[in-house]
Amino acid sequence: MPKLSIVNLISFLFAVTMLVINVTFFAEHKRTLEELEYSVFQRFMLGMRIRAEGGEHIVESLKEINLKYADESNDEIRKGGVKILQDTYCDMIEYNQKLYYVPRDINSSHRSILNLMFKAGIETDDYGEIMSANNISALENTKELSMARFWTVAGTINAVTIGFFVVLMKKLLGLRNLKKQIRAVGAGSRKSIDVGGRDELGEIAQEFNLTMQKINNIKEARELFLRNILHELRTPVMKGKIISGIIKDEEFKDDLKQIFTRQELVLSEIVKLEKFSSGEWRLNKNEYRLIDVADHAMDLLFAQDKERVKVDTAGRTPILSADFELFATAIKNLLDNALKYSKDAVLLQIRQDRFVVASSGERIEEERLNFTKAFNRKTQLANSGLGLGLYIANQIFVRHGCEMRYEYSDGKNRFLVYFGNAWRG
Repeated sequence: MPKLSIVNLISFLFAVTMLVINVTFFAEHKRTLEELEYSVFQRFMLGMRIRAEGGEHIVESLKEINLKYADESNDEIRKGGVKILQDTYCDMIEYNQKLYYVPRDINSSHRSILNLMFKAGIETDDYGEIMSANNISALENTKELSMARFWTVAGTINAVTIGFFVVLMKKLLGLRNLKKQIRAVGAGSRKSIDVGGRDELGEIAQEFNLTMQKINNIKEARELFLRNILHELRTPVMKGKIISGIIKDEEFKDDLKQIFTRQELVLSEIVKLEKFSSGEWRLNKNEYRLIDVADHAMDLLFAQDKERVKVDTAGRTPILSADFELFATAIKNLLDNALKYSKDAVLLQIRQDRFVVASSGERIEEERLNFTKAFNRKTQLANSGLGLGLYIANQIFVRHGCEMRYEYSDGKNRFLVYFGNAWRG
């Protein structure tokens, strides 16, 4: 599933929101402007009616409805202006950011039309022919057709929206910075996270620092405990090795020496596995032949157990990218479990894409085959360490990109390990 960035998502939503807001504003601006223009057109029509009625106070009457006679000539207005609306006799034209109602020439001899035109102030000659419209003064709208208030509202809404986005992005970028600092701590940095402000992000950073301090205290206590335990265990092992070297009985001497050597290896494995399980162990991967890793795994077994392991390579052995010591430890754990629960020989089959540890015996209970847990109810009640051994082995395989499975058929338990990403050829 692709990664979803909250910052990118909010930025996209903000862009869409701004687009919708401004498209809506432009559409509303166009509609409002058309309404204002039509309102002016209606005032022009009223002005023509006032003009047709005549009287001494035409100019004052026109002024009351924000109209006056234009100072510019009709030709000048028509040539330099843009027609907006029109009726039968006149055009409403925008010229120099002002609106004018300009009469136009209409050639007609119909008396009804002439009468209407006469009432509107358009003169005709004795033969009923219309005089030039240039002789009739245009009307000018004196009230400013302004959308300033509209754009003030639009600008305010845009500014508030942008301000909200800037504040939100500042907080989100602070969250991203917090993530980077937490990642650095996870990578091993001992530096405390910058608390920053007094908002929720600052509180999270502060709580994280307190939690990391507690974790570090626990880790230090664990390391001290492990160091003391290992010291107490290594001391008798070293003494045992010294004693085994001075025993005269050669057969007993070799067996005893092997026991203490095995115990020494187990102690070193405990250190490695403890670091591995705590996440402090970094895989030291190189390319190895699996048969070489398997040979080292069998070297970790007791001599009598090693003799019971049969290896079947079936030709060319695969090459893996692996941590030599850890991978050998995982194979040794599988062999140990197989040897413990079978009196017959244990078969290690090496194939191109997997290896198999097979042993005779009864089928292992499903509840004891949960590789993801170090302990469960069955393994805790049992006297064996099956669960822990399989758990450690599975954890090592998973870290290498391998997959461990269990099968039972023909009276044999089989643990299959598929190489997956570890396979190199």
